[in-house]
Amino acid sequence: MTLTYLAITLLSTLGLGLFLVVTVRQAYLDERRDMLKAHAVAVRSEIAASPEATHSTEELACLVQRLSHSLGTHIIITTSTGQAIVDTAHGNLHNAQTDKPCAPVQTRCQDCHGTMPQPPPLSVTEPLSDDAESFMLTVSPPHSGAGLRRVMERIRSATIVALLVTLLVVSLISVRVASGIASPILGMNRMARRMAEGDLEQRVQVGTRDEVGELAASFNEMAERIRRSVNALAEEKNKLRTVLEQMADGIIVTNAAGRILVFNPACEEVFGVAAATVLDQQVYGATFMPDLQRAIQRALQGESVVEEMRLRYPQPMVLGVYASPFRDGEGHTQGAIVLIQDRTELRRIAELQRDFIANASHELRTPAAAIHATVETLLDGAKDDPAARDHFIAALARESERLTALTTNLLDLSRIEAAAGSPQATRLDLPAVLADVLELARPALESRKLALETAVPADLQVSADRVQLTQILTNLVDNAVKYTPDGGTIRVEGRLEDGCVVVAVSDTGIGIAPADQERIFERFYRVDKARSRALGGTGLGLAIAREAAEAHGGSLTVASEPGKGSTFTLKLPAA
Repeated sequence: MTLTYLAITLLSTLGLGLFLVVTVRQAYLDERRDMLKAHAVAVRSEIAASPEATHSTEELACLVQRLSHSLGTHIIITTSTGQAIVDTAHGNLHNAQTDKPCAPVQTRCQDCHGTMPQPPPLSVTEPLSDDAESFMLTVSPPHSGAGLRRVMERIRSATIVALLVTLLVVSLISVRVASGIASPILGMNRMARRMAEGDLEQRVQVGTRDEVGELAASFNEMAERIRRSVNALAEEKNKLRTVLEQMADGIIVTNAAGRILVFNPACEEVFGVAAATVLDQQVYGATFMPDLQRAIQRALQGESVVEEMRLRYPQPMVLGVYASPFRDGEGHTQGAIVLIQDRTELRRIAELQRDFIANASHELRTPAAAIHATVETLLDGAKDDPAARDHFIAALARESERLTALTTNLLDLSRIEAAAGSPQATRLDLPAVLADVLELARPALESRKLALETAVPADLQVSADRVQLTQILTNLVDNAVKYTPDGGTIRVEGRLEDGCVVVAVSDTGIGIAPADQERIFERFYRVDKARSRALGGTGLGLAIAREAAEAHGGSLTVASEPGKGSTFTLKLPAA
């Protein structure tokens, strides 16, 4: 930019110099011509006022010589044909036939043979009189050619010197001004490049308050606003990324062509693929779910889709799919957004609830039906037979007890679930609680001739709700008694392990098949339904025990081998 300013300054100065030279030269020539015209008028007047000069060439020459000397001019008088008869540059008659300066000659020179001189560069030529055949008078400065050249040289030299000085001064000023203008502009240029590369912290140094300084200040303000806007956008983008990454539900966003733009971590977990491998692909290529692909196509056509789909790979799942289009400000569809929810657990819970209701209804209906049938039998006349009456009354008592136990267990289970995570835990002496439980089971142990072994440290303490802990241990010991053949052994051990109290109840009973070992904790699940009912089980004892253990932050597991017995292990926080 500085070179541009210098070039403009140089060209402007050269143009100005040329203009000044021409103008000054022309003004000088015009002024000299005006002066020569005045001298020519004076010479004509003097010659016209001298009769001798009009009739004698010698007198004319003498008069012209005097006038030339007094006026300081060069005077030439020529004939109408251009031949000089008087030329003061030679100091005498031009081409005269005598050596006398003022020899008499005829006014009309018939035989003059003077040469035709070249008019000086600066001269004025006028007729000596109004006569058509009058002589011509030419007036010019003395030595006009060389003098004019010297004057023009001096003017040219002075002009060149002035122009050089002016050029130097203007160049220095131009460089300073150009630098003052170019430096902020170059800074803004560098700043713009840095901003294009992502560096939004660059600023231009503002050193002036002129237009360039205002431009630099405006540029800095614009850069600051851009930085704030970019930071705000980056912050919003990070928030959105965090939301997408932390969402438990899957999110898929596609463009108008159905190609994937967003595939969050929840989707990666559901479909077993990495987002980097499926971006810009069709949804079917990433999920292998034609139903999902069709739902997205419908969304791209403007529909809102709500469906439940089943995923088979990489793991069987039930998915809730919500697909809808997203549009720009003009209402044009730009793509589709898909929300994917894992409903597998919800479906499992729903199935468990249905099974629970069906099982509970069945379990309640069985004793109720037995009671109803017994009552009808008694009413039909069995009450009159003492032996039959006693039998049916015992059956009524047995079924009513079973119904009472079933409803009690249902209420216990409901109460544990309602208070899940907040049991009234206190510091309990485990040997004391266990002693109460075993004391209640002692009649059954003795009648079945079952051996009981215990190995519980006397100082072992646990943090638990006393009622629920008693219920858990009662269910475990009761199960061991029911499913252990006569003469078998039941062992109860207690120990402290990794900050937890571990209670293991083992038996030498029939054992549990591996396929049933986890399901026995489901409500109303029985490995052998007929045997369980015959033993008086409700199918809720182990479900209640596990729910209560987990409510305390503990666990209840089983290890068993068919024909060799089972071991139920309870873990609860130590006191």
